[in-house]
Amino acid sequence: MDIVEISAVVKEYEWGNTSFIADFLALGQDGKRRAEAWWTTHHDGESVVVGSNEPLGAFLAKDALHWFGEEHLAVYGPVLPLLLKVLAIERPLSLQVHPTKEQAQAGWASEQTIRERLPKERWNYKDPNGKPEMAYVLTPTTVMCGFRPLDEIRTDLKSLMPSAYNEHFLFLDEEEKPSALLRQLFKVVYGLAQEELGALLDEYLSSVKSDARLERSLDGVFLSPADIVLSLFGEYPKDPGLLSPFLLNVLHLKKGEALYLEPRTLHAYVKGNVIELMSASDNVLRGGLTTKKVDVRELLKVLETDEQQIEAAPTVVGSSGRLHILTPTEDFHLMVLHSGTYEISDRRSIELLLVAEGSAVFTAADGKTMLKQGSCYVVAASAASYTLTVEGLVFAADVPR
Repeated sequence: MDIVEISAVVKEYEWGNTSFIADFLALGQDGKRRAEAWWTTHHDGESVVVGSNEPLGAFLAKDALHWFGEEHLAVYGPVLPLLLKVLAIERPLSLQVHPTKEQAQAGWASEQTIRERLPKERWNYKDPNGKPEMAYVLTPTTVMCGFRPLDEIRTDLKSLMPSAYNEHFLFLDEEEKPSALLRQLFKVVYGLAQEELGALLDEYLSSVKSDARLERSLDGVFLSPADIVLSLFGEYPKDPGLLSPFLLNVLHLKKGEALYLEPRTLHAYVKGNVIELMSASDNVLRGGLTTKKVDVRELLKVLETDEQQIEAAPTVVGSSGRLHILTPTEDFHLMVLHSGTYEISDRRSIELLLVAEGSAVFTAADGKTMLKQGSCYVVAASAASYTLTVEGLVFAADVPR
């Protein structure tokens, strides 16, 4: 057996929408806010093998050499180091950052006693794994990520809250490295007393509402910084994260574009539907726009405050015709297969195939398998070659070693 189907684990959160994942998985729309669908061996949402209901991790481990291959086992052991998701985003997610592998290992070790006495939602680190991630856009998507140039931030803060700027942010005019000033900005905003923060946000929100010079979305497809603020302040009226749309780059990504997020990058998905591929980790340090734990001290240990110019991930068409999304990580690799026939050879990695649109036919030495829309399949590393005939859109995720 070279291929098996695995189940999706669906997660419902308030920021999810009622239609996209329901339609993607052919579940039927029932009003539930489905936010994420996972395919993984991660313990917080492990898939099972369709037909047997056996947990995927245990299934793969029983014949690890066949499914993972010798090279993979030498590096990772019998572990799937990636996590494949669909995200359906109706409302902005929390402002967040993910650690590097080294930061996660140190943080996990430091919290051993915390894990023994506090519930999981109070931990900063859920596992010792870093969390680079990437997103491939299925519908027009707005994302906030990485700090804008300091000059632009300074100009906007002076315009939107001149009184608060003169009272709290004059240090931004000093001749120091932007990264140091942005870190200080973060400390000041998150260190304000509630009364001071309230006055600052009142001035800020009044300006965002009334300033006719600020861009507004006319059709709701993409959200401008002002749109994002106005969509959030009712739920988070005293949250310093309300400043983030004017501190971070706001990107408008079209269908077919991909974004790679380095660990340590402050970000939040705002609206849209994406395929997300990441290292198999659930480490999230939140920076606001949430009712969950925000540990500013730990966040600042992890956070990158350099100015960042964020661009879509580069792509290249491989010899088989698959479109490769190029990302600087060894834990995962995403390929895109549009309608056509693909001859895949010289394989050495375990692989996930997710049918996003239409259907596909998988042909290997042991026969043909029909792949249906909304379903995900594991292909064994030991299958030296296969043919995939796609009518629609398929994503392939593997480990690039």
